Amino acid sequence: MRKNKKVAFICALHQSKTHRPNGFELFNDYLASIYISCEYPFKLFAFDNSSDNKFEIENCPDNLVITRVEDQYKGGCTYTWNEGIKMAINEDYDAIIITSDDQVYNETINDFIDVILTHELKDDAIFGPVSNNPNNDYQLSHQPNGKIFEISGEPKDELNGFCLGMTKESIQNNYFDNDGNFFSTQFKHAWGGQDVEVQSRVGHSIVVGTCYVYHKKQGGWREIRVGYRGI
Repeated sequence: MRKNKKVAFICALHQSKTHRPNGFELFNDYLASIYISCEYPFKLFAFDNSSDNKFEIENCPDNLVITRVEDQYKGGCTYTWNEGIKMAINEDYDAIIITSDDQVYNETINDFIDVILTHELKDDAIFGPVSNNPNNDYQLSHQPNGKIFEISGEPKDELNGFCLGMTKESIQNNYFDNDGNFFSTQFKHAWGGQDVEVQSRVGHSIVVGTCYVYHKKQGGWREIRVGYRGI
């Protein structure tokens, strides 16, 4: 563990009767896993992306900020990630982890953060953990495997976007535009493909096999995504 370093988690959540009735249950499990497992000082920047109901929490801790997005068609998941990154950079967080609400962490999240902060390529790299549901072979594992290695980051050989970690320097070195957006703001990347696009700009994509993340992979946003793209 690196002393005097702090971590920001960025998360988009959504609950709706039609697409994601268990959305708040997913987010509660996600929340609990961070607070139980993460040993680094952290803050969670969460975005309630136009849920049918308003997510509420009693005695909300100081290191949890929930921003309500009334119209998720403003920019999908990608808009919330960009806004969360801006908040984290403004508050000078050292490592920033982009996540979804359908994953659960254990103590190996600290190993993930260790690698993000200390890897020799950290100022121009994106990092991803291993998982039961990564949608690729090189991140597929049902437990930590200890392997840390680089992949090309090219299309069909990139880290899956469900959990991506970067240093603030890597973000600042690879902005998409002059408005502080790290991920693409193009219409076609609102709900998908932003992970592919960003790895075409960042120098290195690193698999961190010392960290395992359980990914429930709830696909309830697919229908919203299809409607948004007009497919």
